[in-house]
Amino acid sequence: MEYKNDIDGPSVLVDIDGTAHVYTEKSLIELIQSVNSMKVELAQVERKFKSARFDVKEFFQARYETDHHEIVAEVDDVNSLLKDIGSEELTKSWSATVTITATITGIEGSNQEAVEDIIKDNIDVNFTEDGDLWVDDITVESVHAES
Repeated sequence: MEYKNDIDGPSVLVDIDGTAHVYTEKSLIELIQSVNSMKVELAQVERKFKSARFDVKEFFQARYETDHHEIVAEVDDVNSLLKDIGSEELTKSWSATVTITATITGIEGSNQEAVEDIIKDNIDVNFTEDGDLWVDDITVESVHAES
């Protein structure tokens, strides 16, 4: 360890595994605060992990019958456990049929049929989550001239 007196004030030069590190008083304080913060975070993670271990054991223990080789659990119960321990829930794929009602104003067209074609050609529906979207049909319910 070597001590120096630089422009930024006194510093310490430390060699760790062949890499030189220079610390000022300010940087040492920040390093110690960072280490202390990490210790607190690690302790919180350890508590969460111990709690999750307990929750999982209790979950299965409550469903365990010593004279059976299988444990039966409802999906909702499993999802509740997974959520409680901070994990993602079990999922399955779903499909839905959706009706979208919209009002469009200010369309310029020479006649009702032209406006219907403009609407059908320019409607764009997006789905911003995982999944596939197919527009099966676009039906224009009514078209009328604006006043």
